[in-house]
Amino acid sequence: MSPVIAEEGWFLLYSVLMGLVITVVYDILRIFRRVVRHGTFLVSVEDLLFWGACSFGIFNMLYYENNGMFRWFTVLGAAVGMLLYKKTFSDLFVRSFTALFCQIGKILTKVLYFLCTPVRAYIRWQKKMVKKAEKKAKSSGRIWKKQLTLRLKMVKMILCKHKKKRPEKTEKTVKRE
Repeated sequence: MSPVIAEEGWFLLYSVLMGLVITVVYDILRIFRRVVRHGTFLVSVEDLLFWGACSFGIFNMLYYENNGMFRWFTVLGAAVGMLLYKKTFSDLFVRSFTALFCQIGKILTKVLYFLCTPVRAYIRWQKKMVKKAEKKAKSSGRIWKKQLTLRLKMVKMILCKHKKKRPEKTEKTVKRE
């Protein structure tokens, strides 16, 4: 076999492996999306970053393995690698690891819930104390309001008495002065 054909065969194998790696990484991204749910914007950003990284990887492969020359059998090799993985292991890989990570998440949630029990009890106790303080403040506020109202009434009564005692100035009293 000539060395040129052997080199082309290795390059085809690299492109098949590149397609396989791209699909495995995308399945990891799918697992992450199933375990940690998020919105359309973040999915779009993740896809943009993923495909940017894939294009960088494919460019590097073409640059170092094929001197930057684009050949259609490279695309065909990558497509074969993607299809081969997708039809054989992809669904099993995604389902099993999603289930595994969800179970780990449930266990971690239960452990954290148990560990946070004293914190939750302290928060409940603080809420009770705040309610008691609010109740006390309301009742003392009512007392203060009653006292201030009484004092205001007393001041008004005193002012009314002083107004009655003072003679009012009329036109005649103003002319005499």
